[in-house]
Amino acid sequence: MKVRDILKVKGSHTFTIFEDMNIGRALEIMSINNIGSLVVLNSSGRITGLISEKEVLHLSFQNPNGIHDIVIKDVLSKNTIIVEPDDEIEYVEMVMTGEFIRHLPVVQDGRLVGLISIGDIVKSLTENIQHENKYLRDYINGKVY
Repeated sequence: MKVRDILKVKGSHTFTIFEDMNIGRALEIMSINNIGSLVVLNSSGRITGLISEKEVLHLSFQNPNGIHDIVIKDVLSKNTIIVEPDDEIEYVEMVMTGEFIRHLPVVQDGRLVGLISIGDIVKSLTENIQHENKYLRDYINGKVY
């Protein structure tokens, strides 16, 4: 199974924010849309990173009085790992668990085409295992020819 298979099911809509906006706006977008991260873009529309609820939580602890006005590019981690639609799910799972990453942008030909989460990976792998188990049970019981 590949990343593109997950995107076919969940869709490719991805919430983004520009790096010159502030954390208050990021919080507003995440809260309104009930999401855990945003892909951060520069003025040219290129990915410069991710901002997630985890980073916002750390910022709120470090800056309890002024978090809303902090500009995203000033606190953004610049080492964003990306994946491609043709990447295997097992590889992506290994990267996410190995690096403690919960969200990864999906890029094809330099263009953002989606975002996948560790939850998407777990759901996909679980469904795949359930289908495989059903097939094996049917095979053992003589229902598959």
